[in-house]
Amino acid sequence: MMTIFLRGSTGVAFILLVSACVHAPSTTPSTINCSNLIARVDIRIEDMSVADAESARVDGFPYLRVDRFLASFRGELATQFMFDGWVKRLRELDGQARQIELQNLDAANIATTVDECAQSLLLEDSQRDGFRGALLEAVLSPRHYDDGARAVGAYPLTQIGVALGFERWKDDNLPFFGKAEIINADEETRYALSSDAPLHSDETSALIHLASQNALGIPDLDGRLLQGLARQFAPIIAVEEGSNADFIGKPGWASVEATVPHVDLSDPTIYVRLAHTRFRGEILPQLVYTVWFSERPSEGAFDLLSGKLDGFVWRVTLGLEGKPLIYDSFHACGCYHLFFPVPPLTRQEVAADGDLREAPLVPISAPIVSGDARVVLHVASGSHYLRNLSVGEKRSDDVKLSLIDESEGPAFGMRSLPVSADDRRSLFGPNGIVPGTERLERFILWPMGIANAGAMRQWGTQATAFVGERHSDDPFLLEEAFAP
Repeated sequence: MMTIFLRGSTGVAFILLVSACVHAPSTTPSTINCSNLIARVDIRIEDMSVADAESARVDGFPYLRVDRFLASFRGELATQFMFDGWVKRLRELDGQARQIELQNLDAANIATTVDECAQSLLLEDSQRDGFRGALLEAVLSPRHYDDGARAVGAYPLTQIGVALGFERWKDDNLPFFGKAEIINADEETRYALSSDAPLHSDETSALIHLASQNALGIPDLDGRLLQGLARQFAPIIAVEEGSNADFIGKPGWASVEATVPHVDLSDPTIYVRLAHTRFRGEILPQLVYTVWFSERPSEGAFDLLSGKLDGFVWRVTLGLEGKPLIYDSFHACGCYHLFFPVPPLTRQEVAADGDLREAPLVPISAPIVSGDARVVLHVASGSHYLRNLSVGEKRSDDVKLSLIDESEGPAFGMRSLPVSADDRRSLFGPNGIVPGTERLERFILWPMGIANAGAMRQWGTQATAFVGERHSDDPFLLEEAFAP
């Protein structure tokens, strides 16, 4: 029997004892001990509500996790080299998530032991007959729609009202795009990221190709390269200023017991992460930028959309030649998803165009950017809706943004924030939803099958269509809707 002491978030020690295995029976004492260690850790993580939802667990393989992008390779692993590279990435997803969970459990002292155990279990299981087939069958693409709620909520009928409401939203907001007269620079506060010397497009292309030399051809941009690209393609964000709710800040927790996060307005911050999409046989890198406001303020006693915290996401998809191919934006709730293709890329017809489903929405094509110019995002006061795009250069009076890479520890963006000298806490709950950010619209939109509609969500958990089905990180989304 192996006994390990693990401190919980309250500082009280408990003992991990041998229990039943959750994967195939181990054959050596060390792997039996490891299996039981991970089982007990998982129980504690669940009991203390510190699970990380960015990637999904793989049933029967407690040392692996998967996201929608990696799940898309499930039927394409033609060689053992490709399969091994894919499994390695599933293991890395689990390793990072466990590090985060153990930090938030106040048990970072055993993270190395747990990771070594997970690696041992993978090594043993991978040598079993049938491992490949069992894993491929177990890996499922995460899905954040509840068919049960849709059935109870009479979705075939209730979707009609929601679709009509979405049409009204489009009529009220899309006409702003492409009209220079709606931009009043005197009422806007501009935020910009300081940049190093930009890379030349041919240099960027070479670096992307070099980073793609791996089993699956995935551009692994990290470290200085990711930071450099993030600074090169970061937008200028021009926010119409109406109240303190329109200042960009940095979210966090005042205490472990706090029920609503706060936003430090003295530290305007932009977060960036690397993502990937699949487009016409290529795997393309994406730079995903997120900024946070303290709230969406109420416009009346029965404002369905107001609430604490409001996140705005801007994504840049780069072609392999190192230039932007398409931009898109949405809020951290997954709402208000808009696409801006860079000419000559254009929107093509999709099946959803012929029915009530929400098809990819293109208000205008993206402006062409050259030299030192940047895309400027014009964001409305209060609602923080994106209202227009323009092109401009940085100015000396721009508010400077701090840059945080969401792939770097120990915070990993907002997944393990320091609360005190001894405690850490994720901004997100175990379901991927930010506590305290619920909106009244959830009581109307629940028949659409999205839990707590309107609340702020973690990357990887954002459904972006109420009528129909779409996720922000669907790896084939651009391929289905856009073509040169």
